[in-house]
This record gives sequence, C-alpha cells and structure tokens, in this order.
Amino acid sequence: MKRVVIRHLDFPNDLALVSRIVKGLKPREVLEVLHSPKQEEEIKKWCLETGNVLKEQSPERSLVVRGKGFHGVCLGEKISFYLTGVKLHFREYLLRFWGKYPPYLFNFISINEALKGLEILKDLKGEFVVLPAPKEVEGYCGFAVGFDNYQTCEGTFKKLLDQKVGVEVIFQRRGKKYEILKGAWEF
Repeated sequence: MKRVVIRHLDFPNDLALVSRIVKGLKPREVLEVLHSPKQEEEIKKWCLETGNVLKEQSPERSLVVRGKGFHGVCLGEKISFYLTGVKLHFREYLLRFWGKYPPYLFNFISINEALKGLEILKDLKGEFVVLPAPKEVEGYCGFAVGFDNYQTCEGTFKKLLDQKVGVEVIFQRRGKKYEILKGAWEF
C-alpha cells in the first residue's frame, strides 16, 4: 500500500497530489492518506466526485481505493457525460488530423473542478482548447485544457490555482507520449 502525507499542503494542492497518486494506481489498489482533520471532508467529497472509494476514514487518516472513475450519478448526468466525451474526442481527432493538437496541457482533479475552471476561463477565448485528458495522464476520462505556449499554460494554471480551482498537473505532448512537467503541489 502506498502512503502520502498532505498535512503541509492547502486545497487544492493537497488533493492534486492525492489525485495524481491515485491515478497511478491500478483499480482496487489502496492509498493511505495522512492528513489534517480539516482535510478529512475534502477527501470524502473528492472521492464522491471521482468515483474513488473511501474505504476507511478518521480525522487524520484515510484509505482511498482506486475506483472506476466518475460517469454520472443519474441518467441525465450519464447522458451528458458521454455526449460531452464524444464532442471532446471528435475535437481531439480533428486537431490531430490538422496537426494542430496543442503541445502543453493541464488537467483537473475532478469533473466538478474542471467545470468550475472552465467557467472562469471562458473569457480567454481563442487562447486555449478544451480536450479530453489523455488516458496516459488521466487514467480514465476527464477534461484537459491545451495551449500552444508553455508560459500561457503555466500562467493560466497558476491563475486557477490561486482561485482555488482543483488543477492537477501541467504536461507536454511529445509525439505520442506525454510528460508531466509540474504538479499543483509544486507551486
């Protein structure tokens, strides 16, 4: 079982680190999270939003089991989730076909945090593109925001982080592979 200590981090940096480690686990593997009593509720809420399972929890320790990912709670959410996924994947294929897939991207700790972040970013028209997060980075389905320029990507990432939006990692596409450049917990 892996273990992470997040007591020294604030939201959303703390959950970004937990999210990154959980995404590296295989389904049903467990992560022991040592946290402050204040972080207990954040972890519980994040597990519900992401489809991960909270196996055990106390004010300073949680066991998080890698789940199957979030796919919506009710039928309406499930339909919306899959239709959004189809739209994003279609956009991704078109950008790849045209050779315009952005080299720099970042993802979010949950769908809810992505929607909150995208609402803030809607004023940056034309500077970014919303895409599905690559399975190599996300593990399951999720949102990513892509940029042609690293400075713009990092600046936008920091802006959302400062506004307490749960961004997770900045990564770069190199050919068919993705390299994580920086995590939210490093800011």
